[in-house]
Amino acid sequence: MNLEPLRVALQAETAAEVHERLAAVEAECRRTLAEAEVRAHELAQEGRREGEGAAAKEAVRRRATATRRAREIRLRAQSRQIEELQLRSREAVLHLREDGRYPELLDHLARAVREQLGPDAEVEVDPQGLGGVIGREGKASVDYTLPALAGRAIASLGDELESLWG
Repeated sequence: MNLEPLRVALQAETAAEVHERLAAVEAECRRTLAEAEVRAHELAQEGRREGEGAAAKEAVRRRATATRRAREIRLRAQSRQIEELQLRSREAVLHLREDGRYPELLDHLARAVREQLGPDAEVEVDPQGLGGVIGREGKASVDYTLPALAGRAIASLGDELESLWG
């Protein structure tokens, strides 16, 4: 009995089945790979969005920190400049004691103290190191020393002083 035709037929059938299975596996591999590529792209997009969101939040935080630091630096600089202005004003106003009209200023300040506190007010004229006048009546007091007057003049500038810094 000749089995050769049977062997050839079985071989052909097996080859066809293998070919079909290989084709099916290849198709499944292509589908799986395509799905993986789509998912990878989606994950990359999601990661990019999350990264951009995180970066935007970090940028806002850093900008707020920088703005706060800049404001603090500006306020410290302004404060130092005001302190310098006050110091120089106090030094400059004390030179009024050397002016020939200083006795007239003292008389004017002493009158102002008596007008405010009454004729019986105790008036200290030209306190050492301060110049000007200090008045007391009971618990009430008035400080018209030269440094106090300079300080009030600077404080009265208020918004004008702020406008110096734009």
